[in-house]
Amino acid sequence: MAKTAKTIRELAQVRANNRDLLNAIVGVQGTALGLKNYGPDDSPVGDPCIIVYVPHKIHDALLSDNIRIPRELTSADGSMKAPTDVVVTTFSLTDKSEPVLSPENVQLVEYLQWRDGKLDHLPSGAQIGTGAIVGQKIGGFVGTLGFAVRLKSEKQRVGLLTNQHVGVHSGHSLYIPGYRHEAIRIGITRQVVEHRADDQWLKGIDEKFAYIRTDAAFVLAEENIDKLLRNEVPGANGAAMPPARMGKPFNVELESMKVIGMHVKKVGRTTGLQRGTIVAFGYGIPSEEEFIDRRIGKEPANIYTDFLIAPRGDSTIFSAKGDSGSAILIDSPESEIDNCPIGLLWGGGPMDIGREAGLEDLTFGIALDRILDTLDLELV
Repeated sequence: MAKTAKTIRELAQVRANNRDLLNAIVGVQGTALGLKNYGPDDSPVGDPCIIVYVPHKIHDALLSDNIRIPRELTSADGSMKAPTDVVVTTFSLTDKSEPVLSPENVQLVEYLQWRDGKLDHLPSGAQIGTGAIVGQKIGGFVGTLGFAVRLKSEKQRVGLLTNQHVGVHSGHSLYIPGYRHEAIRIGITRQVVEHRADDQWLKGIDEKFAYIRTDAAFVLAEENIDKLLRNEVPGANGAAMPPARMGKPFNVELESMKVIGMHVKKVGRTTGLQRGTIVAFGYGIPSEEEFIDRRIGKEPANIYTDFLIAPRGDSTIFSAKGDSGSAILIDSPESEIDNCPIGLLWGGGPMDIGREAGLEDLTFGIALDRILDTLDLELV
């Protein structure tokens, strides 16, 4: 008799064994690993399942067998089974509107973007950017400083961790874009990693043509900058509030489901301090290349991300453009793991995940412990 999957690893294995079936069903917009239902506070509850996202549901009587999503999927050897949860998902076709921030976050964002012209230290959430000449000033894309880190093999080499699409490539300079002060170069990108094969990232899960979006960069700090880097969370009012020191990185294990429903927070240069809930793991990210592959008769690569995060409580957003690279921390004030780093934010967008709440800003994150191992880094 087949055992029912109870952990993220077991669900991932069943999904990997059913790759061809899921990819062949027309309209599937991605999959994820999570829990079957949501509670009154929108937290995931219920049995572990494989979530299948579709643009709309069709009555079973109108579906042929080859396009019906089975209520249950089974591993290749028949030893493991997992229920499915078919969820209607709609993606927004328009850009996100400017976020509406609380007065406290307006102050925090001004602090993180250096609008007062001061530079006494670099906390998590501070604005960083790539360089481009705009008129007579240095401008360009801006992102967020995630963590102060150092190479394990060269402990004197201190730098910062952010996204690959912020750090760009090895040898690329990063700056604090100027407002009342001149732009300051804070470091040069030394290592980047954009994708990893699933068997390297998840150890034991080996789905054909499957990759994890990692999107991380180690930026080696300038010698006069490294002493300014801080692994601390600014208070809600920026410099006016005392910062909180981060704890040790949280180990994201795959042998349970406990990461699903975990409360988290982040501080970024665009939206400040926001709170959220991890609603799923291993979300498949639709891409333009996937649809092109299908049109020319090629099997696409499946690209997954670790965390899918929804806003929580008074937060209507968790992130916006410019928050790329933000540290994701556990938000559990009564627990010893409060403020422990768990992930690195890399993207997201408005979508409706079938809870009758309308379009909601969801965020993608990467497990920090695996990034640190991959780049041979540790927090300072």
